[in-house]
Amino acid sequence: MNIKFRILALAFIGLTVVTACSEKVSNGLVAATNLKKIGVDEKNLDRVDSLIATGLVNNWMAGATALIAVDGKVIYDKGFGFRDRETKALMRPIDQFRIASMTKPIVTAAAMILVEQGKLKLTDPVSKYIPEFKNMKVLASFNAKDTTYTTVDAKEPITIKNLMTHTSGVGYGFIDPRLALIFAKNGVPDLASSDKITIADKMKTLGKLPLGLQPNAAFYYGLNTDVLGYVIEIASGKNLDEYVTETILKPLGMENTFFFIPTEKANRLSVMYGETKDGRLERLPLVTKGYNVNFPITGAKTYFSGGSGLSSTVEDYAKFCQMILNEGSFGGKQILSYETVKQMTTNQIGNLNVGKNKFGLGFEIATKEGLANGAKIGKLSWGGAFNTTFWIDPSRGSIAILMTQVYPAVHKKELFSQFEKLVNEALDR
Repeated sequence: MNIKFRILALAFIGLTVVTACSEKVSNGLVAATNLKKIGVDEKNLDRVDSLIATGLVNNWMAGATALIAVDGKVIYDKGFGFRDRETKALMRPIDQFRIASMTKPIVTAAAMILVEQGKLKLTDPVSKYIPEFKNMKVLASFNAKDTTYTTVDAKEPITIKNLMTHTSGVGYGFIDPRLALIFAKNGVPDLASSDKITIADKMKTLGKLPLGLQPNAAFYYGLNTDVLGYVIEIASGKNLDEYVTETILKPLGMENTFFFIPTEKANRLSVMYGETKDGRLERLPLVTKGYNVNFPITGAKTYFSGGSGLSSTVEDYAKFCQMILNEGSFGGKQILSYETVKQMTTNQIGNLNVGKNKFGLGFEIATKEGLANGAKIGKLSWGGAFNTTFWIDPSRGSIAILMTQVYPAVHKKELFSQFEKLVNEALDR
């Protein structure tokens, strides 16, 4: 991708902004040439600059990238601050971020292609592909002192749809302390890993462990998309990396999205920082809480985590979002059918809830009861643990993505809420 950059100085705070200003930002997404024609006041977008600048000054983050598009036209595409604060390497829109759970919608979309091909059914039991998931057990009691537990039988089998909607009862250790101890004892990682392991081995192990809840009892966030990733491998006959690249990344021109970043692009990976309680921002050690923060560029590179493994850029992720907004098409290619996208973007969890919202297949869906920050009913969204977020707004014909690399991120909610509010206000004026 040929991109020219211009460096802008924010003199009042001495920060640096890198703006992508090429006419063709990416295949299928074109840079807007006249904001007024699409009803956007550039001055209102300056408030987004100010928000991110405030976050940089207050040590909420070392750097960030953000992209906003309306009707397929990119109206905002900037990098702020530093990719590496210690070396003063500037953050650019082409720089890469560990997107963690923003991997999930992409992997879910890849699985839906198998559904379209008749190689997978949403009603299929997971045990059809991974026998270890047959006759599942559910935690009844748990002793944290010695990690012993009792179980009861699962009332119904886990289906592929359960995995896509997080209603299987498969949880996350970082959310459920019981599972944290059980997973650790059995070597099942919550996140992507640099260890010499495979999703085949670890998902088979997971199938032998108890569920945190009964299937279909609640939206219970967990390793569901990691399990789905292994199902994809079985159903497609290819490893997850190969299959996702072939069906989603390559057709969309997502040339900077990888499970493991190639050596020639490794220097684009943003450094991971953490906010301290006393307001400082610290570069995280290579191994933090047993987790190698540089897994995209170091280690065995054998664990393709369907739930958290991808690294990407705002410009690449925008292509995926725009494809969903376009009801499955992008750059003249039909990636998913209209019917598939409709299924993914409508409520699939019935009377269950995600807070006050609903969930489709891979996306949270805003309801009237859950509206905030100027959002509209039907907004699709999700985020990543390392401080990344996106949304797709069919009502406005818009997409927005914000990426930073902070864990833990004390000001995550404040930053994301204000970003959404300012973007929506800019588009509504």
